[in-house]
Amino acid sequence: MVLNEFPDLIWLKRQISSRFENRAGWNGRILKEQGWPTVLLNVKTSGISRDNIKGPFSLFGNLKGSSFVKVDTRKVKVSEDHFFITNSGQNYSLEIDDKSKTETFNIHFGDQFADQLIHSQSSSVEKIMEERFQTPIHSFSFHNRLIRKTKEINELLLELQSNKDELKEEELLSHLFIELFREELKLTHATKALPSIRESTRSELVKRILLSTDYIHEFYNQQLTLGELANTSCLSKFHFLRLFKIATGQTPHQFITKVRIEKSKELLNNSNEEIKQIADIVGFSDSSSFSRAFHQHVGAYPSQFRGLT
Repeated sequence: MVLNEFPDLIWLKRQISSRFENRAGWNGRILKEQGWPTVLLNVKTSGISRDNIKGPFSLFGNLKGSSFVKVDTRKVKVSEDHFFITNSGQNYSLEIDDKSKTETFNIHFGDQFADQLIHSQSSSVEKIMEERFQTPIHSFSFHNRLIRKTKEINELLLELQSNKDELKEEELLSHLFIELFREELKLTHATKALPSIRESTRSELVKRILLSTDYIHEFYNQQLTLGELANTSCLSKFHFLRLFKIATGQTPHQFITKVRIEKSKELLNNSNEEIKQIADIVGFSDSSSFSRAFHQHVGAYPSQFRGLT
């Protein structure tokens, strides 16, 4: 279901508190079942504040402009290049300032959608056949974090935006969710390698590391220091350096470089900016260091890459 306006906030909170018991959707729509429906919010807006909403599993993103999402005490800026993930049952707030001409593309997955998809990916065929369509009791929480939109994700978003077919919408959303689920599993496995006996401590360490990756995604084009990133995670420099490598499989410098390269590929594909300008935009000190790093990651120099695409 695609909505091009935000539902009235008072109405929405009332429906959430009753779990949509009356099966009433926004603008007189009748829902097939109780509980949060699957909703895609593609809204052109500015100057809004939607505070303290208890949501389902959600992806907050924008096709144009930016927004701010707050979960617990954490407030994150969401640009056109990323999604921010929140979990079912978490209270979120969404803000778009009055100077930002933003086109949102927020995806709220229905109450059972996420659990059923996770269950289908983690169960054997025999078990699925035995259980048929019973509601799975399995639950899985994602880490709240920024996720960079890949080329594949952007293509999915374009299809979802123009799609009018309910069956195709569910297929596209399933594809999108499964890709995110697989990435989250990688992070979960990395968490187990962190040096702590207690699971709660390992979980806290990952949350702190993800504060730094969110910071990198927002400020990748600036000259970030190890101390600055460590402070973001509330860790000492060299403790942070060791834990970051374990959790992400990369050093902070490698992670930043990868983010810069991915952004530069988008600019090479979609703009007429000169290579020297692109190097400056994404945070490289000069075009030579940009070209060397690009070749190491992509296997071609920026000018060659632009010629191939």
